[in-house]
Amino acid sequence: MAISGRAAACAALVFPSTATTSTPLPSTVSVNPRAGHRTMATPAGVAAVPHASGAGGAVLERPAFDQSQLDALPVAEEGGDPGRLKDGRRSGSGDSYKVLLVDDARHTEQHVEKALPQVVPSITAEAARQLFHESRLKGVAVVIVAVKEHAEFYAQMMVRQGLRSAIEPESDLAS
Repeated sequence: MAISGRAAACAALVFPSTATTSTPLPSTVSVNPRAGHRTMATPAGVAAVPHASGAGGAVLERPAFDQSQLDALPVAEEGGDPGRLKDGRRSGSGDSYKVLLVDDARHTEQHVEKALPQVVPSITAEAARQLFHESRLKGVAVVIVAVKEHAEFYAQMMVRQGLRSAIEPESDLAS
């Protein structure tokens, strides 16, 4: 639609060799006697500006863009999970997945306390200690719930930090 609109605007711009014309002009075209050319009235603040040389085609100015017409994008919690929005909804597509910290004899409380906050920004050192103890008691602890792509990323980063991790789908039936 924008291309056909531009083509129509360019087709309507006629540059006569003389400044006077004997044919009546449509209501959307006006003649500037000083410039010696016709310009077409354009919609939504787009103005046709002639070249400095006075010959050739006109240059269309960029229309003003109103940002207030766009919906505001949802904001993630500050310093937190990019998979969960402030109102509890999840961003992205797909189902939710749990990122699990799997118990391992090589894990120490200090190591988990240092590594988890580096991997998941919304986890504090205290929460990391609690997850360590929960994984020792139950065998696994849920670190975070996110969309699949984020969950895979968190699990991969945990492995790079030397932690054993896994992901599994979060089913609504188990809740």
